[in-house]
Amino acid sequence: MTKWTIVFFVSLGICLSSVPCRAEKAYVTNPTKITLRNGPGIKDKILAMLPEDELVEILNSEEGWTRVRLLAPKWKNKEGWVVSGFLVSHVPWEIQVGSLKKENAQLKEKLNKIEKEWSELSGEREALSGKLEKNGTALDTIRERYETLKREASGFLELKKKYQIEKTKMQDALATAEKLTKENSDLKASQRNTWFLTGAAVMLVGLIFGLVLGRREKKRRSSYY
Repeated sequence: MTKWTIVFFVSLGICLSSVPCRAEKAYVTNPTKITLRNGPGIKDKILAMLPEDELVEILNSEEGWTRVRLLAPKWKNKEGWVVSGFLVSHVPWEIQVGSLKKENAQLKEKLNKIEKEWSELSGEREALSGKLEKNGTALDTIRERYETLKREASGFLELKKKYQIEKTKMQDALATAEKLTKENSDLKASQRNTWFLTGAAVMLVGLIFGLVLGRREKKRRSSYY
């Protein structure tokens, strides 16, 4: 074993015997306040009066006295000595009860919050269900209207098609009638012209025939004289 190894183990032993390796906590257990002194003796100066259940950190012990560090924020890590018999390592019953009460209150608060959120979510869910049902009804109505319009549009298109066919037929009939009317008018005019020319020819023939007869009659009379 080397010299440095021996020094290491000796130092480690001194450390383990004088200072706890892990910070150990304790509580004041005396019903009345106890004194925190600047030394391990009743003649040493009193630094503070510690109430029951005060939380401290054990630094080291010496002949019935324990050097502690006060952990409450108000003490600002003040250190001193207290009688070891006034300290216990387990959590006092009063602190446990208080902690349980606090935890119970927190759980109740969380439970109330959860119940409130659940109630709100239930209300929102019911409102959403109502909206979905309403939207579904509106959608059905729109679908029915669409089908109705579709049927009406189909009938309208069919009617429009028939109307176009009949309109075309009527236009063709009107065109034919107009053509026939024009042809009839032309025919009547032609017939009037024919009758007029025929009458004129008859009159002309009659006139010529009259003139011829008149001359013959005149010659006949001349021969008598």
